[in-house]
Amino acid sequence: MMTYDRNRNAITTGSRVMISTTGETGVIKTIHGEGLTAEQIRRGRTVEVEGCDGKFEPIELIRLGMH
Repeated sequence: MMTYDRNRNAITTGSRVMISTTGETGVIKTIHGEGLTAEQIRRGRTVEVEGCDGKFEPIELIRLGMH
């Protein structure tokens, strides 16, 4: 599954990201997008980041590097 971060950089499972609101960094472990449109994925809490609690909206994330 692929979506885009706040700067419209492609992110996918395994991408290293920073959460813009907290500055925490981690690797995307899951993007929950089954049955959702691209816009719903980007604006919904669909991304789980390893080492961070909860789910995040892709627009809250900043890509630091691909896997």
